[in-house]
Amino acid sequence: MPEEKAVAPKRAAKKAVAVTDTSKPGKAAAPAPAKAAKAVAPKAVAKPAAARKKAPAASKLIDKPSAPSAEERQRWIATAAYHRAEKRGFAAGYEVQDWFEAEQEINALVGKA
Repeated sequence: MPEEKAVAPKRAAKKAVAVTDTSKPGKAAAPAPAKAAKAVAPKAVAKPAAARKKAPAASKLIDKPSAPSAEERQRWIATAAYHRAEKRGFAAGYEVQDWFEAEQEINALVGKA
């Protein structure tokens, strides 16, 4: 036969009940004081991101990131030109100027002169 685990019975919370004092008719005894609740430890709170342990820094740092590919550079320029045109309200006639200014901006960021 498998062993049965002993399960502790759940204790029902006792409620304070007024008891009538039989020694003096017409008077009721004070209700029994309720038991103080046990102190409960607070639940664990997640630490903020700043308090967490940081991963060790890479042992080898790159002095200068590698240059973007030609396709990636063109995409960056096109995106920058689009944002310039958007700020202007897409007014016609400034497309080439937007492209050249965007190209100069990306070249300055990447480091090509």
